[in-house]
Amino acid sequence: MTQQELREILAEQFSCDEEELAGDTALADLGADHEDLVELAWQLGEAIGVEVDEDRLAEIGTLDELWRFVRELEEEAE
Repeated sequence: MTQQELREILAEQFSCDEEELAGDTALADLGADHEDLVELAWQLGEAIGVEVDEDRLAEIGTLDELWRFVRELEEEAE
């Protein structure tokens, strides 16, 4: 997964423009609630081919942190 693909998923999930999504954007600022995190976990899992725990997503603060988390999951899956 690329950062661009991650931004596309987030823009669709939170109904915002990709240009609004900076590395320091907080998921909370996007209005992420529990249902959003469940859906996001599913979408990320589908995109990278591994199960994503929404509880771990709830611990993530910013998009940069989310990107590092996705990269770690991809590395673990290899």
